[in-house]
Amino acid sequence: MIVFAAKVSVKKVVAGVLAFGAVALGAVWFVPAAGTMDAQVASGEVDMNSKLKTNEQRVALLESYGWQVNPEPRSEREVQIPKTFDDIYQAYNAIQLEQGLDLTPYQGKRATLYTYELLSYPTGEQGVIANLLIRRDRLIAADISSAESDGFVHGLTESPSGEGSDGAEEPSA
Repeated sequence: MIVFAAKVSVKKVVAGVLAFGAVALGAVWFVPAAGTMDAQVASGEVDMNSKLKTNEQRVALLESYGWQVNPEPRSEREVQIPKTFDDIYQAYNAIQLEQGLDLTPYQGKRATLYTYELLSYPTGEQGVIANLLIRRDRLIAADISSAESDGFVHGLTESPSGEGSDGAEEPSA
């Protein structure tokens, strides 16, 4: 059997209590930040400036703008943002600027592209997707798009009217 003996002074006890208190206070200080994001997700208060670390947070962001999506991403892949923007990227960045995002600080950087399938689109079009481009848990670009030959691309904040393509309403029975 091994026995350890230690002489404990009042100074050591006080220092230990203060150190324990500092660690406990630090834990209390940082833990609510994680709980706050969970509360934001639960209440739908996620916005374009929120950190998006989890799939639930990304889905909550889309839902906060009125988009109902399949909760599992269709794809997740790393992409390289070009160092210089051609006309297509300039037009895409114009969409981002309209919704308060800007891709130019990320030129030449890598990011993760998450693609979600929309469950319904207001005009009834099928195959519409939501794209979220995220770098270091921050949203840097987002769009709603259709891959059809006459498809479209617009920001998350835009929503087309729910009328049919011809604008005529069907008579009720």
